[in-house]
Amino acid sequence: MSDAAKKTREALSVAGFLLPAWRGLDRRATINNQREGDRWQFGVEHLLQPGRWRRSWRLAQPTFPSSAANPFPLSLVGSAFARQATPSSRLESPAPPRWCQVARKSPPIQPEAVYQAASLTKPVTAFVALNLVREGRLDLQAPVSRYLPDGYKHRQHPFNPQKAALVDLVPASTLAQIPVATLLNHSSGLPNWTSGKLVPAFEPGTRWQYSGEGYVLLQTVISAVTGEAYETCVSKSVFQPIGMRHSALHLTDNIRERLVNGSSRSQLVFSEANAAASLYTTAEDYAKLLSALLADTALLELTLAKPIAVDPALGLTWGYGWGIETTNHDAYLWHWGNNPGYRAFAMVSLSSRNGFVLFTNSADGMPLAAPLAQATIPAEHGVFRFSMLG
Repeated sequence: MSDAAKKTREALSVAGFLLPAWRGLDRRATINNQREGDRWQFGVEHLLQPGRWRRSWRLAQPTFPSSAANPFPLSLVGSAFARQATPSSRLESPAPPRWCQVARKSPPIQPEAVYQAASLTKPVTAFVALNLVREGRLDLQAPVSRYLPDGYKHRQHPFNPQKAALVDLVPASTLAQIPVATLLNHSSGLPNWTSGKLVPAFEPGTRWQYSGEGYVLLQTVISAVTGEAYETCVSKSVFQPIGMRHSALHLTDNIRERLVNGSSRSQLVFSEANAAASLYTTAEDYAKLLSALLADTALLELTLAKPIAVDPALGLTWGYGWGIETTNHDAYLWHWGNNPGYRAFAMVSLSSRNGFVLFTNSADGMPLAAPLAQATIPAEHGVFRFSMLG
């Protein structure tokens, strides 16, 4: 059996949400995920029919109602497993899940199962920053040096606690060249990650380059503006008011009890907050974040303001915190996440307000996003041809 075929026999844990509440829940939808050569198919049938087991998805009624704070009630798609499958086979019945080796100690998947959201942390950070903008406490056009006049202590190995002491000082003269807005839309010129000194590779604001480092710098700016730890800011302005009860920015005992292990022996363990990558959350909680953004017209308009080009051929630009896909008939917010052993994707239509949140505990989980998008927000989505998506 080929290595690719062996991978298809691993179990894949998936959590998902559809939003808002669907009309016509008896609609029939089928999702197939095929790998060329092995022709492995992951099927989801009767996706929108509540209360039914079909293949590998458990469906349920909406889990919380609409309210003034949350006018878009969400429908739980639920927990799913990719069960043992061989090339050219189809998953016909909900057989007991077969965990892959590194996930055997994971708890049974429940709606409150927690995953690493990876880069889906960045829209949470943007949510905080843009609310500070609305309060008049943060200026998007101001240079970062206004908030960090003494410079920025940059950690050169943010994911390696043993090398936490390796830092370099980014001087205020460099920060003076970087507008706050460029940190949010990935045009600061800073790299995604670097183990050396942090310097912009090009003039900030002139083009797009994805940057985790930019969001960690923004984390320090947020703390400087508020006088509080970044994690405290997120808890006060996001988790608590939105009701994200099963979310945290570092691995706590409560999170550990619900965490679905990633299918990688080198998965990250976040002992402290990282504004670009450390969110632990559930599909339900993250859908609440999307719902809150959609419900806040002013915040949504600010998110969409002054997008920068990413890939014009695919209709992709980037706003403040979210990717934007524009088609002939609609526009969509989207973001992906990629940590070792985890893949995540969220997408929502700005016209219909339909969308989904997908979390998986496998490096092979991202291909599930495209067919799920076709079932929930059907269109010719260029984002799934984006070279960085994986």
